[in-house]
Amino acid sequence: MINYTLPDFTVNLGLNLFFVRLLRERPQMAREGVAVTSLYGCFPDCPMNGGRTYLRERPDAAAMERTFAIMAEYGVVPRLTFTNTDVTEAMLADPYFNAICRAAARFGGEAIVYDDAAGAYLRERYGMPLVLSTTREVADAATFNELAGAYDAIVLGYNAHKDPAVLSALTAPKKAEIMVNEFCVPGCPHRAEHYRHNSADQRDGQMRPFPCRSGRPDFFDHAPGHPVQFTAEEVAEVHERYGIESFKIVGRGVPFATVLEALVYYLVRPAYHDAVRALVAREMQRRP
Repeated sequence: MINYTLPDFTVNLGLNLFFVRLLRERPQMAREGVAVTSLYGCFPDCPMNGGRTYLRERPDAAAMERTFAIMAEYGVVPRLTFTNTDVTEAMLADPYFNAICRAAARFGGEAIVYDDAAGAYLRERYGMPLVLSTTREVADAATFNELAGAYDAIVLGYNAHKDPAVLSALTAPKKAEIMVNEFCVPGCPHRAEHYRHNSADQRDGQMRPFPCRSGRPDFFDHAPGHPVQFTAEEVAEVHERYGIESFKIVGRGVPFATVLEALVYYLVRPAYHDAVRALVAREMQRRP
């Protein structure tokens, strides 16, 4: 099975659950062998959040509980993006962060982490399965194999996730996760700096601009053989050839239309793309 994790469980919760329901209720529309098993993200203004700065107003405990409860009804688990690259003891002790952890743990929540100490805290205190974040940029099989004993899953660095030499040398391919529609250009020299910048903004509660200096590929122009992005056929090939089962659709902080197009493309058979877009539009019109 090709298992996808989708962005995210706050801004795009309704859209993601629509696709979970679609794949189950109208399986003829789904690409062969695909399933949605988790939604990733974090509630706003959490100091441990990373990858994308996400501030806004904090939800109360009841709202967090409702979010996780409805996900459980749909059979998907939350993956918390606790990927801040500058973790301190004060951040781990933060009451709001720990309230999120307690709520998520009751619903089988998993944690995506950058920091080993943060991972140890989450596993020991909340029993959370751990996913090592792409922010660690694991780009070779030797590093992956060394870390596989400590983590339940590892997101491969995007510059290596199409490399046959790396993929064929993974000793635990079922622990590998691949981002299928990464937006960074190949070999972006500013990626780590950008992650550090976003982590500092999250910690400090501010949004300072970090203009992308390398440019971004356009998801809608992706094609077979792209050095970073996968076609749906390439996903199926990697799954079959290397035994990798977990794939991630990138989309936090991305415009709604782009996220929708990614979900339609990777999850739905081409013959039904237009029909599903129409169903989403109809669903949105019905919402208050």
